[in-house]
Amino acid sequence: MPAGTRVTFEVASLAAGGDGVGRVDGLVVFTPRTAPGDRIAATVAVEGRVGRGTLLEIERPSPDRVAAACPHYEAPDRCGGCQWQHVALEAQREAKRRMVQDAFARIGRRTVALPSMRGGAPWRYRRALTLAIRRRGDRVWAGMRAHDDPEAVFALDDCQVTEPRVVETWRAILAAAAHLPAGARLRGTVRWLESEPGFVLEGGEAWPALKAFLAAVPSLGAVWWQAEGRRRQLVADRRAQAVPAASFAQVNAEVAAWLHETVVARALAFAPATAVDAYSGAGETAARLASAGVAVTAIELDAEASAFAAARLSAPSRAVAATVEAALSAALPADVVLLNPPRAGVAASVTDRLARPGRGTGTRGIVYVSCDPATLARDVGRLVGWQVASLECFDMFPQTAHVETVCVLEPA
Repeated sequence: MPAGTRVTFEVASLAAGGDGVGRVDGLVVFTPRTAPGDRIAATVAVEGRVGRGTLLEIERPSPDRVAAACPHYEAPDRCGGCQWQHVALEAQREAKRRMVQDAFARIGRRTVALPSMRGGAPWRYRRALTLAIRRRGDRVWAGMRAHDDPEAVFALDDCQVTEPRVVETWRAILAAAAHLPAGARLRGTVRWLESEPGFVLEGGEAWPALKAFLAAVPSLGAVWWQAEGRRRQLVADRRAQAVPAASFAQVNAEVAAWLHETVVARALAFAPATAVDAYSGAGETAARLASAGVAVTAIELDAEASAFAAARLSAPSRAVAATVEAALSAALPADVVLLNPPRAGVAASVTDRLARPGRGTGTRGIVYVSCDPATLARDVGRLVGWQVASLECFDMFPQTAHVETVCVLEPA
């Protein structure tokens, strides 16, 4: 098929990356901003064994197509922060369930039932927002990238999926932009803590006006800075209570609480005396299990988060600041192992160590929390000797293609 060929076809489903999927003469075509049931006209470029579509016209809209709530979503900004504002909420959630089931079949070679789904508020749920900061002459703006042009950063006015207090903090930061480090390309994250916002800035080589910046934005509880080529540092701390906000934490408080309660319940269902909480973060789950009488080893690479977890645990529970790959063997045997890795999933050495229950691990159950169906399915496929006991989805990020999944594994 020549590049730029105009074709007409029907979109059949939604892919894990957010694009609509259809077929043209047997060629699978991925087209952004389309919905299942849309009949569209698009130009197609063949890349390898698949086609990439550029939407030209919606000839017949899907019953699941809705108007986007955010003005940045459509042209000219074409915001890439959300992928599915044009898809009805229930259709989004159904697509996510099927993505997880499909990933297990295609990647993990496991047949699983369609997982359950639990979701909360579809708007104003995010308590963190990351923006690219750009300069051109005297003008400074912050925003997200266009979904079809990573170099196009528009000036964000508001974000419909983000809590208003986070947006207001960003506005205060931009009002003080003259005091940020020099550099045409910076990146910042505002994350709301328990009672105050924190700010993480990436980029720049020197920050001579840091004191002036802090004076101009008095609402900030803490500021971290990762200068170009250096490690992140806490450069200001005005928090009433030190919480490791620069380490990973879920941005949807409502759904995160449901997910956390589910993880704790699934782990305690094995009546464990011992447990390993791998990728434990600040130790919230480890502390809950320890309070139930479980001896927990919490493994976390982030030193600040690990120290925070250590302060919440007492013997026989403990926190270990290390990679899971390095520390897991010494933490075994354990009745239950919790895995909550980043999007890349767990290393093969970790799944190899846990494979074949009874091989010196003493493990009777694995509770795996995943933010990526593909890496979850891959890792479960590696866990030879284990079977899926339950699979539950949580719509942590409505209007996007991302989904959280809790997978419980038992010996086969």
